[in-house]
Amino acid sequence: MYLPRSNLHRIFALTLPGGIALGLLLYALLDIVTRWGNGETALTFGVALILGGIIGLVLSLVAWLSLRYALHEARQHAVRALNADLPPLTDTDPLVALRQTVADAVAAVPRSSTLVTLAQRLCMASDREAMLAAVAETLSEHLPVRGVVLLLHDVERALLFPSAAWGIGVARRTTTFDINSSAVGRALRERRSVHLSSVQMRELLNTASPQTLTVVSWPLWVQQTPIGSLCLILAGTDLRLNEEQQQLVEHSTTLFTAYLQTTIYRQWLEREQNRLAIFERIAGSVAEQPDLGRALVQLLQIAAELTESSHGTFLLIDAETLTIRTRITLSGGDVLPLNLASAPILRHGLAGWVLRAQRGVIIDDIERDTRWIPTPGLELMRSALSVPLFHGERPIGVLTLASLNPYHYSQRSLALVSVLAAYAITVMVRYGYEGIVEPEHLFHARRLLSRYLPPTTVRELMGQQAKLMQALQPQAVSGVFVYACLRGIERLTDLTAQQLFERVAAPFHNVCRSVVHQQRGVYIAIDERSFSAVFGFPQPQSDDAVRALETARKVQAVLGDVRLQWRQQFGVDLALAGGITTGQVVIGVIGQADNATMAWSGAAVREAQRLCQLARNDEIVVAESVLKTVPSGQFVLEPLTPVSLHNGNEPASVYRLAGHL
Repeated sequence: MYLPRSNLHRIFALTLPGGIALGLLLYALLDIVTRWGNGETALTFGVALILGGIIGLVLSLVAWLSLRYALHEARQHAVRALNADLPPLTDTDPLVALRQTVADAVAAVPRSSTLVTLAQRLCMASDREAMLAAVAETLSEHLPVRGVVLLLHDVERALLFPSAAWGIGVARRTTTFDINSSAVGRALRERRSVHLSSVQMRELLNTASPQTLTVVSWPLWVQQTPIGSLCLILAGTDLRLNEEQQQLVEHSTTLFTAYLQTTIYRQWLEREQNRLAIFERIAGSVAEQPDLGRALVQLLQIAAELTESSHGTFLLIDAETLTIRTRITLSGGDVLPLNLASAPILRHGLAGWVLRAQRGVIIDDIERDTRWIPTPGLELMRSALSVPLFHGERPIGVLTLASLNPYHYSQRSLALVSVLAAYAITVMVRYGYEGIVEPEHLFHARRLLSRYLPPTTVRELMGQQAKLMQALQPQAVSGVFVYACLRGIERLTDLTAQQLFERVAAPFHNVCRSVVHQQRGVYIAIDERSFSAVFGFPQPQSDDAVRALETARKVQAVLGDVRLQWRQQFGVDLALAGGITTGQVVIGVIGQADNATMAWSGAAVREAQRLCQLARNDEIVVAESVLKTVPSGQFVLEPLTPVSLHNGNEPASVYRLAGHL
């Protein structure tokens, strides 16, 4: 109902209709009476109207007085309740004044800046510990808070674990609470707070004080997802929070959860993106490895990165004798010899257990499990994960990961590592690991050839045993030979031998080996500054000379960036010189098993080395014999002054490799 703003209009609108209605009612009663007494109707109606008007005026006065009384009482009550003076009224209208009184009372209600200040501090906090400190210090101003511990919910492991602490609270990584069986976990699932004694929660306390304490665990949720619990350590025995204190804790934890979820979700997102990126690069990074050993090392590094492990080991076993044949590890230590370690590991250790059980297993705390056998010299691990490797029904090995922290691994970690273990079996089959598809002599042949030949050539030879045996026999080979040398390395006098190898020799050989293998050539590292490449082994090809020239050109190109780095680091420009020729060399295998190497000797090797010595810096000198098998017009070859390549021989024509058409 709309009420006019004017006092008089408002009173008339409320009282006169009521008075007139009463007058008409009176008229109706009098009319009934006069009908019995034969009175005049007009007189009766007039009397009714007069009486109705009088009644309406009386009601108006009563309403006016009631509004003024109500206004007075409302202002007096507001002043007493708020203990503050209200501003003077600016309007004499009682209803308007009542509205102004209510507005002034609402404005005079004291507002706490606690939550506003907390929100500002949380916004400025840089990490989880700083956010927890802001909440703890804010609550300690209103509650007897002596410490706070943040328990985060690990979805993969279904555990609550301490993440940060303040005051007398402590975040021990060994402390965990099961989400289903612990009181804190059940309270979190049911979205309710729980009061616990300091004895029940002593693992969260970093004090030996006899002071009695109460731990209040407050659930942290984001919509339908549990984030964790905030454990408030309060001074007192069985301390209960009143309604006002509970509201303060609830509002504070709501603010804390809002800022905390951002960091947690960002951490989850980064972890999942990192895992996805790791799986995307597995196939490429493993396939690039020249042999099985390096491929398994790469897989082990990926598994450790995927699970954030401190230690990892591949144990490859002999399926017939159940002894360890090969051990690949990420971290060293004083590792026991395999002949001493095999028996205890496979009989009593974790590796033997998973092989017998034929399933993966997680050890949450190594100190409480006897299946883990410590390795001398290796830092003490606290949790482990182990997965068996089976090829069909045949045991091949065990993949084991370990962490310095207890309760580190989850069922999802086990599932991820099981996928990597299955991929490791695939890699072993592809490389022809001994015990799966090849006997021991083939395994040693693969290992020997992988040091020199590109992986594709090794795989082709391993699939054709006749050609493999021929390649390993002493023989004379006709082919194209490249000899290249890095000049200026002797000026790096400030580097130790180890630094020279790591910063110069290793990058140099890695780049050159990659180019040679791309062109399907044999790579032979001679010393820290020189290498030789052979094109025509194990089988000569019609384009051997073309691939040799292309290799020399590409090595010059790809070394450009590496040389720039050397120039910036050492202030020395290391130049490359090379020679290319054709001829015949003798190839043979020296030594046996793991100590075997391939030896290359002959006039062609010496001639390629002689051409390299005659070359100027950044120059590739090519013998005339190479041009006979290269299509004309494919490379730019500039003639140089004829030189004698052998003592007493006539000068021979040589050329400089200037480019590719």
